[in-house]
Amino acid sequence: MNEKLEMLKNSLYNTNEMKDIKENPVVDSVLLAPIKAIPVLGDLIDSSTNKLLNDFQEKKEQELIDVILRDNLSITSEMVNDVEFIINFARTKEAVQRLATTDKVEYFGNLIRNGYLQGKHIEGSIFDEYIHILNVMSYREILYLVEYKKYCEDLSKKSKSTRHINGKIYSNKYEAFCRKFSKQIKVSPREVDYVFLHIKQTGFIEEEFETESGDVDENDNTFGSLDVESTGYYITKEFLDFYEMVLKRNE
Repeated sequence: MNEKLEMLKNSLYNTNEMKDIKENPVVDSVLLAPIKAIPVLGDLIDSSTNKLLNDFQEKKEQELIDVILRDNLSITSEMVNDVEFIINFARTKEAVQRLATTDKVEYFGNLIRNGYLQGKHIEGSIFDEYIHILNVMSYREILYLVEYKKYCEDLSKKSKSTRHINGKIYSNKYEAFCRKFSKQIKVSPREVDYVFLHIKQTGFIEEEFETESGDVDENDNTFGSLDVESTGYYITKEFLDFYEMVLKRNE
């Protein structure tokens, strides 16, 4: 494990991208500098605070490395000396440094691990999209969506009302999920619905509508003068791909 860790670090630290990051720590240049510039608040920041932040950054970086090297992953020099990998690892490391908690560190590690180090090479545009999604989606949004996926999968095995996406079956069980999940986490169904409204912007869920006659139109949301009502959300293939690459845990 130590040999692989050193190989990975040495390959990365020899690049200008990693050199720039090392010489311009996020703690000093991004996190503390703006606060120190504020009168009164800046005067209260002392060396102990700086040490706490540095310790926290090191903890997140170590967790990122641990996820990447999990399960004795075999890494070759060709993998880590790829320019695209080096730059995207640097971007991932910087994104992790900006996290206020460790909740999403595993997901960033999975993106590097599954995207580059397991015999695959993720497309650059897809990497850009996935790292952007991880940056903008909250941990709560990710958690809710994963729970909804599991809920739909469980009920789809028992229900005749199912939706087929590339051979996988998912049901629109949104209303039932909101009722059950809101009780489980002790929030209102409205709060759950609010979170899913934000998730919709990722394209990971699609809203389903019902006309006044009870017919569901899956492809056309233009109903003219007809009264329409949202019946909830179903999960898209795009989320299934993202889940497999970024969110799925090794079991």
